[in-house]
Amino acid sequence: GCPFYLHERLAATQLRTTFPSMRAIALLRNPRERTVSAFNDYLRMGRIRRAAGGATARDAQMLTLVASKIEMLRSGVRQLEDFDMRILTSAVYIHGLEAWGRAWPASQLLVLQSEEMFDAAEAVVHRVEDFLGLRRAIPASAYMRTHNKNTLAEKARASAALNGTLDAFFAPHNAALYRWLASRGTPFRPWPNGTHA
Repeated sequence: GCPFYLHERLAATQLRTTFPSMRAIALLRNPRERTVSAFNDYLRMGRIRRAAGGATARDAQMLTLVASKIEMLRSGVRQLEDFDMRILTSAVYIHGLEAWGRAWPASQLLVLQSEEMFDAAEAVVHRVEDFLGLRRAIPASAYMRTHNKNTLAEKARASAALNGTLDAFFAPHNAALYRWLASRGTPFRPWPNGTHA
């Protein structure tokens, strides 16, 4: 499914009403990496015009864009739900997960980290199969196959300034996410980039 469903608060309740026994899985990626990846996807799709001047110019373009969106959110000009904020706010996972958590019991909502999938794919796939009540049928050769790869030749990279800006923005949201997950008994490793400070 699409990661934007996580932020569609009404979707959680409507799906629960329509499919009460459905099980949902949320796979969360490090917010910093998710934002940089979204920027590169937006460049590839033409939603953001590429800055002239190569990779250094794109890195600066990404920092300027992120900083301007953070300022719009802080000033109240925009809200987390606004469509044009999604490049940044799609990684504010707690915002949507709280709504899903009110609609879905922990036994029907599995929250995973993509980093876990990269580090221990077999264990995570088995966890998903068990959660869904499936027999162990996915071959190990399929675990780490790349399916939706961004083919942009030169991708923007996160500078130290961008990393610091993103870490500061995501810190309170991630702290709230970790508290919420702990309250539901869901194991979750804080992301190793300072955003859990």
